[in-house]
Amino acid sequence: MFIQTRNKKGVSIMIGYILLITFAVVIAAVVFQGLKTYVPQEGIDCPTDVSIYVSESDASDLTKLTLTIKNNGKFSVGGIFIYYSDEEDQEIAPIDLSGQVIDVESFPLLNPGISFGTSPTNIEGLNSFAPGEEKTIIFDVESIPKIYFIEMTPIRWQEEKNRIQKVSCTNAKTKKILNIGL
Repeated sequence: MFIQTRNKKGVSIMIGYILLITFAVVIAAVVFQGLKTYVPQEGIDCPTDVSIYVSESDASDLTKLTLTIKNNGKFSVGGIFIYYSDEEDQEIAPIDLSGQVIDVESFPLLNPGISFGTSPTNIEGLNSFAPGEEKTIIFDVESIPKIYFIEMTPIRWQEEKNRIQKVSCTNAKTKKILNIGL
């Protein structure tokens, strides 16, 4: 009597490939879910009616730059990021000017940036530059050969999920052409 056997080798290879692909998809889904927690869900937005500008500037001394900043928005501001450019053809100011503040007692450094508030315990104290108010800041620019323009971005402190966070109001960035120096 002759017994015929079937070759089941092809079926077991296919099952192995299916298991391997399923295992890879499951691992990819687990890794994706884990990595998704590292990406911030939503950024904190600054109110749209935040606005500041340089109302006066004086560099007649050439060693000091005096800027009078006015808050013409509807919300209080807590500080500014301030950068300058020494070239006319640059579109974005790349050099931080906040380290050149003379009166660090009144305008503490944020590294980068300058703070207007001195109370770290409540948001009202941090956002102390009220609408309609003006502040005069003096910078030591003796070591800076040329400042073509400055850019300022307001900073606000806002409470989010029971934490006070610093928010950069990039929608309220201002630019002032000074063209001082050599």
